[in-house]
Amino acid sequence: MNLENCVQRSISMSKKVLLIVNPKAGKLKSRRHLFSLVKQISLRADVCNMVMTRRPTDATAIVEKNHSKYDIIACLGGDGTLNEVITGIMNVQSDISLGFIPAGTTNDFARSHQMVRNIRKSADDIMTGEVVALDLGQFENSYFTYIASIGAFTAVSYKTPQVAKNALGYGAYLLFSISHFSSLRKHRVTIKSNGESNVEDVIFLAITNSTSVAGMLKYPKNEVSTDDGLLELLIIRYPKNIYQWFEIVIELSKGNYHHPLIEMRSLSSVTIESTEALNWCLDGEFGGAYKKAAIQCLPKKVNLILNKSSQ
Repeated sequence: MNLENCVQRSISMSKKVLLIVNPKAGKLKSRRHLFSLVKQISLRADVCNMVMTRRPTDATAIVEKNHSKYDIIACLGGDGTLNEVITGIMNVQSDISLGFIPAGTTNDFARSHQMVRNIRKSADDIMTGEVVALDLGQFENSYFTYIASIGAFTAVSYKTPQVAKNALGYGAYLLFSISHFSSLRKHRVTIKSNGESNVEDVIFLAITNSTSVAGMLKYPKNEVSTDDGLLELLIIRYPKNIYQWFEIVIELSKGNYHHPLIEMRSLSSVTIESTEALNWCLDGEFGGAYKKAAIQCLPKKVNLILNKSSQ
């Protein structure tokens, strides 16, 4: 990731830290290590308090209630937990620094920013790193850190059982996807952006701010940046036969996103319309059904703490 033009701020020793933990996170082996984690952060912070989530949207409510009492909000969990925390920050219009300890199944956000996936090392990075301003995606009145998608495999992320996710990692997504191949559908969508309107028949469409999707699709880093004020639109067109489907799979495995059946381009905003309500997935969670969805990039809205030496 190019950090040359990013906003950066040093993290000082004296800080108050709120640690929000999703105890169901895929890589969290045992809760008994959490208290030693708090102690570890406390060695570099004035205060470190921990709160565990119990149900969906808890993290958002915790941020909204407590953000003004702290200098850093850190979260331990997956991409969905991170999304909830950022949603809370956006709802209260705060510029608070954000720390992320990735402990989910695929951790696409962490992959995109070369974040270590070791819980204790991530905690150290939060207290010694620098704040970098990153872009955020807005989907209607919701937000996404790395992806909003419809179509094939979109339901996989929020329908795959958590037990399978934890045991198999992103392999669970792949296995679940293959088992649902026969149910792939064609979606006719109208894509409006930059004053142009195009009708496409797609099996998959995604708007991303990431270099990694589901741990399997990897975008070329020289074409994608998470701090350039742009999102990426990925279109996979409907294959007319099984041979075209195999062609799509092969080209995606090669990392080729410029193909008659595959298209990727950058944009700052886009509207997706359809005659049917389409099920959207935001950062791995169900985001609702919409016939029309307005999506835009919010430049440099997330003040994420990163270890610059790992970039």
